[in-house]
Amino acid sequence: MSSHSSGNNQHHTTLANIALKAALEASAAIMNVYSGRIISEEKADGSPITLADKKANAIITGHLQKTAIPVVSEEAEIPDHHVRLSWPGYWLVDPLDGTKEFIGRNDEFTVNIALIADGVPVIGVITAPALQMAWVAAKGERPRKIRISTGIDLPDPDGGLHGDFLEKRLQPGDAVKVAVSRSHLDPETTSLVRKLERVHSGLTMHPKGSSLKFCDLAEGLATIYPRYTPTFEWDTAAGHAILNASGGELFDLNTRQPLRYTKKELINPPLIAFANKEESGKFFSQPAFD
Repeated sequence: MSSHSSGNNQHHTTLANIALKAALEASAAIMNVYSGRIISEEKADGSPITLADKKANAIITGHLQKTAIPVVSEEAEIPDHHVRLSWPGYWLVDPLDGTKEFIGRNDEFTVNIALIADGVPVIGVITAPALQMAWVAAKGERPRKIRISTGIDLPDPDGGLHGDFLEKRLQPGDAVKVAVSRSHLDPETTSLVRKLERVHSGLTMHPKGSSLKFCDLAEGLATIYPRYTPTFEWDTAAGHAILNASGGELFDLNTRQPLRYTKKELINPPLIAFANKEESGKFFSQPAFD
């Protein structure tokens, strides 16, 4: 590894630790709201927002602004496309992913923080406040999983990533496990699953809320994750980074190329994620994707 590459990796690790600290503090604020009465409002686009979204956004933005890197958050005004294109890098944040899960109190909600560079997520931090887990990835390092049930003391940000290495549990020949959205299962996904069942005996569906589906893929608890209903860049970026670091990939279903970020419209096309990138060709060649 060149000294320049090594320096970049260390810089990414430092930034990942800052993002992790922000996500953990936001998670604590979210759980304070979760423990009481939850009141939701409707945003202009019809999606719900709660006090937890707002508190988490303020905490995360406060931390990330200290890095002097621009921040794009679901819960803030989005800069124009030409401005975002001019940035060499920027933070992409969903302060509370899975607000419907949060309101429904099923514990499957997350905090998502990613760093985007040249249209690619190079850092990903996901915390699951109610499940007391965190997942962290920085370019050049293996992804990690952290149990936060007893809190976590973050040492010097210039240290390495924290937690245990993520070990993928998928084995060759395992039955296909399809991660699906718990709140947004649609006819297109159901149809794809039915087609895949004709080729893959023993296929099962695994519903999960928020970005936890990407964590399941990174850990090998699921094989693929198709998504036809709309998502935004902040919904996928952190999970995409963690998935990449574990050997997986997230594809644009229209082009069958890896998903890119900093698009003019922040809404994503139909997507499919694979726990193992090298298996994507095998799946795309099947009649289900004709």
